[in-house]
Amino acid sequence: MIPNDGHVMIGIDECNGVQGNCLKPQSVYGGGVWCLQPLLVVGEKEQQHPYPCIHNLNSQLFALSIVPCRRDDPDISNCIIKAFEDLRPRLATGELGEGYRSPPLEPLYLDNIDLSRGRQFETVFSDIVVKGGSNFTINELSANATNLSFDLVLTLPRLDFTGKYFIKLNILLLDIQGRGNMRGYCENAKALVKIRGVRVPMSDGLEYVRFTRLPLKINVDVFKLHLDNLFNGDPILGAVGNTIINDNQDLYLSDVLPSLERDLSKKFLDIINIMMANITFDEMFPL
Repeated sequence: MIPNDGHVMIGIDECNGVQGNCLKPQSVYGGGVWCLQPLLVVGEKEQQHPYPCIHNLNSQLFALSIVPCRRDDPDISNCIIKAFEDLRPRLATGELGEGYRSPPLEPLYLDNIDLSRGRQFETVFSDIVVKGGSNFTINELSANATNLSFDLVLTLPRLDFTGKYFIKLNILLLDIQGRGNMRGYCENAKALVKIRGVRVPMSDGLEYVRFTRLPLKINVDVFKLHLDNLFNGDPILGAVGNTIINDNQDLYLSDVLPSLERDLSKKFLDIINIMMANITFDEMFPL
């Protein structure tokens, strides 16, 4: 174990002793015990992120999950793409190796999305569950391992989602109201992702990998939404309301996507830092 200096994962014995900072088993991050330890964020306020409490984690466990890419490899982008392809099944379940877990991508739980803009436009989506997030394809990747800077373009063939909704809005002189379950999907979603990290020197003389920013932008070709119980369950008005909502997506999709981007950015940043929590820069990108 590397020293517990407030920026790294700590051992399970120490973790159990930090009662106020440990999340309960079976939390949103999956089974096991997770501790909240500060993560160094350059240029921003230091934040807390969950790290798994694993006893005696070492580079041998890490090697079970990810094949490192040499930092001077002229084809490092393809090496990283292959590493992610090999890791994809484990990202879906969160089982990265023997005793080593991360928040699973299947399914993905998102925060509430509030699109309210006054009395004429009140819309809230909650309890959102997304499936299909692990089926990504990396189309392009520009990598600078030395500076921990990575730009990539991803394609997600299809994302299916369910959740709850509350809606009260006026479209084409029709007052649409309802509260209940929702479901939908989007197809051919493309995401531009920028990942930025730093090398953090620790008291053991080694540099560890910490990622600090992961902004992303999403575009979708197809987006379909169905809201149950519109107009108190009236089947005719409900069908009309759903048709109007899907035919006028420009009124709300431009607000849905930024909220989705912020939520996914935070969750993916959590996952990647959990994966790197005990890994040195030289282990991740050897010479």
